[in-house]
Amino acid sequence: MRVSLARAVYSRADVYVLDDPLAAVDAHVSKHLFTHVLGPQGMLQSRARILVTNAVQYLKSVDNIVMLHDGKIIEQGSFAQAMDNQDDIFEFIHRHVGDSQASTGSSNTSSDTECAESNLDKAERCNTAAGRAVESSDPDVSGGSDVQHNRDAVQDGVAGQTEDAGRIITTEHRREDKVEWSTYNTYVNACGKGNVNMLYIGFVLAVAGDVCANLWLRYWSSSSADASEDSTASSTHSPLYYLYIYGGIGLLGAAMNLLKALVLWTRCSVRASTEVHQNMLNGVMRSPMSFFDTTPTGRILNRFSSDVESCDQRLSSEVTDLMELVGLIASALAIIGITMPRLLIITPLLAIGSRYYQKQYISSSREIRRLDSTTRSPIFAHFHETAAGITTIRAYNQQSRFITENEYRIGQHIRVDNASLLLNQWLAMRLETIGNLIMLGAALNTVATMHRSGTGDGSLIGVVISSTFVMAGAFNWLMRTFSDIEVCMTHLERAVEYGNLPSEAANIIEDCRPKEVWPEQGVVEFKNYSTRYREGLDLVLKDLSFRVAPRQKVGIVGRTGAGKSSLTLALFRIIEAAGGQILLDGEDISQYGLLDVRSKLSIIPQDPVLFAGTVRENLDPFGSYSDQDIWRALEQAHLAEYIRGKDERLEFMVAQ
Repeated sequence: MRVSLARAVYSRADVYVLDDPLAAVDAHVSKHLFTHVLGPQGMLQSRARILVTNAVQYLKSVDNIVMLHDGKIIEQGSFAQAMDNQDDIFEFIHRHVGDSQASTGSSNTSSDTECAESNLDKAERCNTAAGRAVESSDPDVSGGSDVQHNRDAVQDGVAGQTEDAGRIITTEHRREDKVEWSTYNTYVNACGKGNVNMLYIGFVLAVAGDVCANLWLRYWSSSSADASEDSTASSTHSPLYYLYIYGGIGLLGAAMNLLKALVLWTRCSVRASTEVHQNMLNGVMRSPMSFFDTTPTGRILNRFSSDVESCDQRLSSEVTDLMELVGLIASALAIIGITMPRLLIITPLLAIGSRYYQKQYISSSREIRRLDSTTRSPIFAHFHETAAGITTIRAYNQQSRFITENEYRIGQHIRVDNASLLLNQWLAMRLETIGNLIMLGAALNTVATMHRSGTGDGSLIGVVISSTFVMAGAFNWLMRTFSDIEVCMTHLERAVEYGNLPSEAANIIEDCRPKEVWPEQGVVEFKNYSTRYREGLDLVLKDLSFRVAPRQKVGIVGRTGAGKSSLTLALFRIIEAAGGQILLDGEDISQYGLLDVRSKLSIIPQDPVLFAGTVRENLDPFGSYSDQDIWRALEQAHLAEYIRGKDERLEFMVAQ
């Protein structure tokens, strides 16, 4: 609220509509804001101010009072007029500020007016005094003066930190080295060793089928050529014989390719993607709240969208291409080795040339892909912030500013994409040049060899040259595929990183479970308790000790940033102790698992959240209560009539 008020003041508008800005601050800050900003002597004294408030102590300082009831104006006028009329505004002041004086039964008009004005002065003085430090005389409460006071903290414990440890939003970490082998091993383990073995068997059989098909085709061709040259020779086999065998080998190869694809896409890929995503989700859901305080939502969305999509689809597609290319190269090498072994010398030449450029490409491509991921996160974050604050953006006419910012962030991302495209073209030109030169040399060498030997086996020449062409082209794509796989592994690396985030304490500690009836009394005791929001920050609660007896209702007061919310977070172990203990019925809650502790507590948060789903799912997510219990809760919250008016009733879909 204070940030919104500051934003409004800096806007220098002519008219200000202020929707109860004093409700979210304590009395001391409220008085300061009214005196120095909103009041007759404040920064906005020359502007028109429409102030919505129930802080009646400031009514005598405003020019005009408008009182609403059931959406209608029931009285308006200056403070003096309201005191003279002694109507609704007058009664409202008596009821909210001076009940004790209003009940004295004074019938004198001037006496009542003086009473109301006196009550306003008392309220203002009380609010000023309430902002000062209050020392408790209760012997059960100590350490009150040690509670960290920080009037300028946006939230408890944010201020007072060092520059490095206290950065509110952390910078996204980007690795600068090659992807570790452990990342590859993680993917293989996620696929399942049995599935990987099946994939390997299918791959070997598919390559064998391809080699046999090419060799059989060469044998068929040479047999037909021999028969045509020797007209007296009679072929022992009909053409259908060769065709049937060739077709059988082709069907076997197709079956192995189908097996390979089925295992890869339906078993390996799905299982690996599911496991990676589940580990990511578990890692994020089990992270301490400090992670969400320092990590933008857009960054998390980027990990769960772009990075997971790469693991789901692109990585599997690249693995498929890799297996096909390796299969083509293996079959081509086998054919060349069987038919013309001397041509195998082109293999190291091709490999050395391709590897030389691939090493230069892969290091740059890896870093560009990492930059792609880190420049994508700010786009998601900006979208999220813009959607959340669209009302404020329009109210201050800041659309052009946010459009410019969005264009800048998208431009930064496009620059990285352009660099990636240029790098791909750089590699393609060099690999294709090497491949074409080697294919030319292989073709010339084959023809020269056949010419010197005096043999003219055209089928042999055709098989060798076609195999060389296939191998050269496959080598080019293999180098790029290797690079693309490592790029995909950077996405997997980022996903694995979220799966290994530091987590909260264990949900359940089997060796230390509380009794079923714990807590029986509900005694809450803080003993020399200290805590901070995360490592490196100052303590927000320091050496705090107090005791709450069973069935007591305790009000915790303090200025903004005093540590009121921190007490609640500490009780639920959202933040852990830096020293001391919290005892519940004499049991230290830190010895139990989080689920055992939190399931025994209940809270009504400052900012309640509705989850997408039905009314029943929001009220009873675990299905523990009957419909009668749910309706009773709705009646107590005065929502029963509204829900009964819906056709779906408890199955009515709600959203935030």
